[in-house]
Amino acid sequence: MSTYDNNKSRFFQRMVDIGDKNNASITESRYLRVTNIASVLGVIYNAIWMLIAFFLTDALVIYGSNALLGLMFLMALIFNRNEWRVLASIWLILASYMSVLLFLYLLGYSSGVSVVFFLIIILPYMTFPRKARNLTHVFSILACLTLIVTVIFQSNITTHFGELDPYISQIVNISITGFICLILISSLSGLIDKSEESLMAEQKKSEDLLHNILPANIIRDLKESGKTIPKKHKNITILFTDFEGFTQLVASISAITLVNELNDIFGRFDEIMEETEVEKIETIGDAYMAACGLEKEMTNHAANCIRAAQMMLSYLEERNKSHEIMWRMRVGVHSGTVVAGVVGKKKFAYDLFGDTINTASRIESAGEVGKINISSSTYELIKNDFTCLSRGKIYAKGKGELEMYFVK
Repeated sequence: MSTYDNNKSRFFQRMVDIGDKNNASITESRYLRVTNIASVLGVIYNAIWMLIAFFLTDALVIYGSNALLGLMFLMALIFNRNEWRVLASIWLILASYMSVLLFLYLLGYSSGVSVVFFLIIILPYMTFPRKARNLTHVFSILACLTLIVTVIFQSNITTHFGELDPYISQIVNISITGFICLILISSLSGLIDKSEESLMAEQKKSEDLLHNILPANIIRDLKESGKTIPKKHKNITILFTDFEGFTQLVASISAITLVNELNDIFGRFDEIMEETEVEKIETIGDAYMAACGLEKEMTNHAANCIRAAQMMLSYLEERNKSHEIMWRMRVGVHSGTVVAGVVGKKKFAYDLFGDTINTASRIESAGEVGKINISSSTYELIKNDFTCLSRGKIYAKGKGELEMYFVK
């Protein structure tokens, strides 16, 4: 495309976008753009008639009236630019009315200009903003009634300017009206497609955000029924992590630095969870909790959590080599039964409940930095896949003595 064509395309696009603000809704922007397009087409309509009159007649009334009406259509663009949306739509319809009535007076019913009334009937629904819906009905009904009256009294609507052949007037008016309808429908179709694409993009963003907060089965339940029933999971594994010396670290660095550090670390942890098919549940301060086996029944849920824990520790070990702040993490893994569900009616929070959660937390607290501490129930599930070191029975607060193992 040439530079001239590019500049011309940008010029028409700027005309169409006059008055469109970033904070406007997709629907309101569509109404505004159609109004601008219709206004430009109104100017073109009158400009064409000026050219035709230039070659066929010397009557100044034709030149002057079309020039005045063309300026009236341009005023709608000015009103839109000043964000007077309702006034712009009203002015567009009034300019269209005046054009038709003036042509009926000058050229008579035989000129075929009355076909423009069909366009005026539908134009309000294409241009008026939603807040002016009542005015839309009024102008559309008025145009319909005017058309009926015009048809009934067509024999009384005679020409007051007989220099133009009625046959030529019919061809010009019907052709231009058809052209305007084609352009408006084509433009509206393109704007609707663009609106749908924008809506689909926004819907995908919302879906992605929702999937980052809630599991897929919970989202499905909420969409279908608006609620979710707590579900019991008998065979799942919980992964718990915690940083040693976090309280002292909080006191030694700025809050912004702390948040940035945790965001960086937890961001990588989230990626690891996705890679190992483990579901992140929540973070509380420096604690990170995840689970495997919630979405679907699986036999390797414990092994997946172990692999995820190994990747998390490896990542921290590499990260500590190039960062000033050293993060030292304990990991606890426990398998058992939980109840999962959404708590509350607003700001949904997906959470797990049951003694398994408490035990997993105690297993983590009883562990050591840089090691994966697991319970006996988890050991029974992964003993053939990983080498483990028995720690014997270790006291856990509120749980008594529990059999624990380190994964080598």
